Amino acid sequence: MQRRCLSEAKKKYLVKMVEMDPEGKGIRSIKIAKELDVTRPSVHAMLTRLSDDGLLVKEHYGIVYLTPEGLATGKKIIASCNHNS
Repeated sequence: MQRRCLSEAKKKYLVKMVEMDPEGKGIRSIKIAKELDVTRPSVHAMLTRLSDDGLLVKEHYGIVYLTPEGLATGKKIIASCNHNS
């Protein structure tokens, strides 16, 4: 898989997902929409892009799981933000 630079929006979603589900038990997409105060179609579109990037797995019925790469990437973003604070 080709490594791509992550947009700020993708970073925001990854960070929120790590914060919401640090153990990797899965998150319902509707909860992500509520936490980020965005529409369900917006969440669906972003989750599809993150899935295409190999950072998460979407299951039927709206449950998503970060892949090991997605979890590691989200944690790196959080660590870099904490370091820069």
